[in-house]
Amino acid sequence: MDILILVTFIVAFLSSILSGMSGGGGGFIMTPYYLLIGLTPQQIVAGASVASLGLGSSSLVAMRGKQLIDKRFLWPLTGLTVLFTILAMLVLPRIQSGFFEVVIGVLLIALAPTLFIKRASMQPGERSRRSIVIGYVTYATILFASSLGSGLATLLFLPLMLLMGLSALQSNALRRVLMLFQAGVAFCIVLPQGYIVWSYALAALAGCYLGGFIGTKVALKQGEKFVKYGLAGIMVVSGIVLLVK
Repeated sequence: MDILILVTFIVAFLSSILSGMSGGGGGFIMTPYYLLIGLTPQQIVAGASVASLGLGSSSLVAMRGKQLIDKRFLWPLTGLTVLFTILAMLVLPRIQSGFFEVVIGVLLIALAPTLFIKRASMQPGERSRRSIVIGYVTYATILFASSLGSGLATLLFLPLMLLMGLSALQSNALRRVLMLFQAGVAFCIVLPQGYIVWSYALAALAGCYLGGFIGTKVALKQGEKFVKYGLAGIMVVSGIVLLVK
């Protein structure tokens, strides 16, 4: 057996525990690993769509019965997710995401402290119609950019929390559902193109399923404060990684 299949499983398992606990950041481990073993960028994107199916589904299994998903936003955001993932995949061959990395890195670091602002207007709760509309637009913009491989996916928490009024745990749960839809759309698009290296993709799928389940269970047990600190840490580390690449 190719030893890299086992290594891929282990790396995916550990990175998805981190992602499940904090809501993101696993891609900053998996992408350099895939490059190290010689996969092309197209193969990495294709493999990530498979692995994300495992991470998203196991996280939802771990959250089952917790009533964390706000159905007011579920279907509108699902529609935006499907639409902007398709658009991003269509323009992907023409876009060089490296141009955005410095700006995104600075944004991630600068915006991390906003998670701890105590103003009542920025705490979980009801938001105005205008704030929610801005939240939808911001979500769609971030989703489109993150689909181009720009490292922006961690910022998806911000419109959900700050503009739509969800808690960190609610945002994490809703984001997992939405990322499952995103992964499914991306998978359907890349499957006919032959980019998926199935041996590594299936190993990553299994690792992400197990690791995502464990990480999400830890986050649920530790509560809202733990998720906020974990998310802030991932934002800062992700920002630094983008700046020094």
